[in-house]
Amino acid sequence: MQFRILGHVELLLGDREVALGRAKERSLLGVLMLHHGKVVAVRTVTEALWDDPPDHARKDLHAYVSRLRASLRDAGVSAKIVTQHAGYQFLPEGDDLDYARFKELVRNGELAREAGRFDDAAAALREAMSLWRGPVVEDLGTVWMEQKREDIDRYERVAGYQALCAVELERRDYRAVLRILDEAMVDHELDTQYIAQRITALNGLGHYEVFDTYWKQVYDRFARSFGTGPGQDLQELHQQLLQSRDSPAPADRQRTQAALRAVPPAQLPSTVSQFVDRTEDVGRLDDLFVRSRVGGPPATLIVAVTGPAGVGKTELGLHWAHAVRERFPHGQLHADLGGYGTGPPRDAADVLAEFLDALGVAASAIPASPSARIRMLRTLLDDHRVLVFLDNARDSAQVVPLLPGSAHSVVVVTSRHRLSDLVTHHGAFRLEVRPFSEAEIARLLGNLLRDTPAEPPDPAAVLALTGGAPQAVRTLAELLPGAGGLPSPAELLLAGELASGTILTSVLWSYHALGAPAARLFRSLALHVSPGLALEAILALDGTDEESTRGALTAIGSLYLVSRDDGRYRMDALTRAAGERLALAHDSPADRRQAEARLLDWYIARATDAAEVLAPALRRTAELPAGRLPDFAAAEEFLAGEEASLCAAIRRAASDNLARAVTLLRLARPHLAFDGAGSDWPEAVETVLLAARDGHDLDGEGQALATLARIHDDPDKIAESLELANTIFGNTGNGRDRSEVLLLLARHAEDAGDRARALSCLREALDIQHSLNEPGQCAAAHGDLGTYLRRQDELEEAETHLSHAKMLYAELGDHRRHAATALELGLLSRRTGRTTEAIRWFTEAVELHERYPAGHEQTLTALVELSETACDAEEHGDVLLYARKALGVSRADHVQVVRALVALVRSLAATGRQVEAWTESRQTLALVADVDDPVRGHVREQFTKLGLWPPDRD
Repeated sequence: MQFRILGHVELLLGDREVALGRAKERSLLGVLMLHHGKVVAVRTVTEALWDDPPDHARKDLHAYVSRLRASLRDAGVSAKIVTQHAGYQFLPEGDDLDYARFKELVRNGELAREAGRFDDAAAALREAMSLWRGPVVEDLGTVWMEQKREDIDRYERVAGYQALCAVELERRDYRAVLRILDEAMVDHELDTQYIAQRITALNGLGHYEVFDTYWKQVYDRFARSFGTGPGQDLQELHQQLLQSRDSPAPADRQRTQAALRAVPPAQLPSTVSQFVDRTEDVGRLDDLFVRSRVGGPPATLIVAVTGPAGVGKTELGLHWAHAVRERFPHGQLHADLGGYGTGPPRDAADVLAEFLDALGVAASAIPASPSARIRMLRTLLDDHRVLVFLDNARDSAQVVPLLPGSAHSVVVVTSRHRLSDLVTHHGAFRLEVRPFSEAEIARLLGNLLRDTPAEPPDPAAVLALTGGAPQAVRTLAELLPGAGGLPSPAELLLAGELASGTILTSVLWSYHALGAPAARLFRSLALHVSPGLALEAILALDGTDEESTRGALTAIGSLYLVSRDDGRYRMDALTRAAGERLALAHDSPADRRQAEARLLDWYIARATDAAEVLAPALRRTAELPAGRLPDFAAAEEFLAGEEASLCAAIRRAASDNLARAVTLLRLARPHLAFDGAGSDWPEAVETVLLAARDGHDLDGEGQALATLARIHDDPDKIAESLELANTIFGNTGNGRDRSEVLLLLARHAEDAGDRARALSCLREALDIQHSLNEPGQCAAAHGDLGTYLRRQDELEEAETHLSHAKMLYAELGDHRRHAATALELGLLSRRTGRTTEAIRWFTEAVELHERYPAGHEQTLTALVELSETACDAEEHGDVLLYARKALGVSRADHVQVVRALVALVRSLAATGRQVEAWTESRQTLALVADVDDPVRGHVREQFTKLGLWPPDRD
């Protein structure tokens, strides 16, 4: 029994055709046989049989299946149609299916060909192709079937004929190949495999004239149909066939050379292996190309692919160029302009001569004049689609003479220069290639190290070392096998072959393009730019006039030797390491110290400004300079933004500018949070401490120890640092800093439960300040002592000290500390039951914070305390106002949020707004799990009184 679908659907019993009922039933059987052995969903069968299925399609389908089963049983065949979940399955079992036989024969032919048994392969493939009687399931004409038929025809029938042609080419039966192509593949003349096999057969038969004519027809057909020439593989095959002709006669040789000259240039170099696809950049290039073609090209598309050395500009450009090369049927021109390298940049006239030669101009016809060469190139490329790839351009001036005039052409230029003139004067689009991300580094290293024993290192560490430059990552991968870990920047800079250039050499090529002022600034930046410098800091570092510094910085940035991010200038680790080597070689120690001193003095001046804004009571200058850090927020923002740079500057200055490093430590110490994750402060302060001890600088040692006490997490180390600093400042007579240390010692002693020691330190600090007659420091001592006494319930003396501190802060205009002492007095008054007085103090604190915004935490505390106190005083209108304000400024402080919500719920309930009270109480209960027991107990107590505490919470 034979089932046949490679043509009309048929069931043959011997030579007799078995009736299969109606046309739809035969079509249904054909669809099921197409998927023999697989379950075909009911929805798929329906789409196959009807373009517009009737409402009763499913019912009809069941009927067709039943009748088909009956027909098969009556014919005595073993094949079955089985109902499966949501579909049907055709099982040929012992019966023959021509489609399955075809696949088996093709597979056998391919196996025989791979084994070198070409006669057996040809026999199997010929038998396979003989099974085709017409289009598959020819009876069915639905859209679904037409699409399925096209797929089978292209990927199975045509592929079978192509496999047979490939075998016949192996057997050198070129006439058989041409016969098969002419008879069986008349609708596939643009198929690249068809073209490749035809030109191979024509060449094999020696039909050179027919070969050349046919190739010209192919080329013209591609250009007209697609706007491109044949693909790269076809063009390479064409070249190989031309060059492989054995000992042609003189006339044939001349004809062959003419054919070679007529071949469009295909000069694009190969791309790197293990290319990590830059999807966004490639998409941008595709978008630019499409937009340039819409509505007719008005001008030549020029794309400037720019970025720092080693970032992968050429690789990206070539990757895209190869992907679109078929859209340029008249060829691709390529030139390395040598803008940055061992020799001088290439002369545009020489590149023009090479382009003209590639375009078929005889050497004797190439003009001597550069301007004439430019005109000839533009004439030859007029109305042609050519891709011009100009790699490693020095600047815009080197590129302009090489631009074609044809709007159909596209120019891709790569350069480590920004090529601003090409963008502004010639309409080029700039695509800046970014360094790799951690994910891209991981992907590239995984590919490069796949066949080595080396484990890929942490991508974040590689990014920090290499700056994400693919060239550096590839060099690193070469070093890793057998290495004990990541190399140093210096080792990575010098890795590689000297002949092709190390990373250091590549950076030097960019450096040598700088003028003297820019080169000097680059060397200074390399020493000080980590982790980043603001423009004002760079102006101070350079020490020249602003215009000169800005010009030099622009020149450095135009070569991507420095980048700008969030208003700060940065330099990757390898570029910085190269610049440091240059600085040590070209700048004297005195010049380097002076540059560092200028930068440190700028930091000291700005840190002083910030300190005086943040702590006006401690101001040492008579008047704040105009235009500098006008308010608390600006001062905080400056210190937060400069913290990493301050830390790095202090660490670098410890060896040659210790006094300035110590000054910066002292200025920054009261105002910075030193406990950030990954902070570099411990290393910086330890560096200053060691330098101070080496230089026998007691004051510097004391300042470093006092700072370390703010950094340490270990209570024993905190105590040790403070005690040493206290002793040093006592021995040197530095009462001002000793007073600060004593206040820190008092807090540490209180945390440790040593009340006597805490009180002793506080009183000693106050005595020192009285003797120094410094109102600001005296206010701080009074305030700390008063706060401590309040916490110890020594309220009368506490109120005296706090009142004195508040008075001094008010006189000194230190609004933040004035508000803090008002808050303390409010807490004290609330503690003693003086509710009205407490409300007055809390209100004063809140109003000061509103007029002079400062610390968020203190503002929130004042609002919450005022809300609770007003609630106790039954001033519920004020409670609703202040509690909602507290919730408005709250962030992640769940304790304060819960306290404000409780006050809000109490006031809502007291004013009869029970629904709102219940709603807010649910929000409060949702946060209770995240707060400590005393606050949870407070919520339970208040909500129980109001009947809002859930019984299941007890």
